Amino acid sequence: MEYAGLRAALAERARLAGIEAPKLYSFRRAFAITILPNGTDLVTLSRLMGHTNLKVLQRYLKQLPEDLQEAHRRAGPVDNAGLQSF
Repeated sequence: MEYAGLRAALAERARLAGIEAPKLYSFRRAFAITILPNGTDLVTLSRLMGHTNLKVLQRYLKQLPEDLQEAHRRAGPVDNAGLQSF
């Protein structure tokens, strides 16, 4: 299936579901931001996504405010004060 056909099929499914059609980019970004915290390194992720360099990958890994808040909640010193050993 070509890009235009995939986009049309996705738009039709979204219409039937009564929702706004997601961008195909959204699926690639979801893959990238899901696989990275699970232990995949940047070089491997870049290759899995078919990129020739890490600069292209940076577009997919652009962090949203929610991403930053979650990272701070998981690893910030205030929320994890009892877990640290000094």
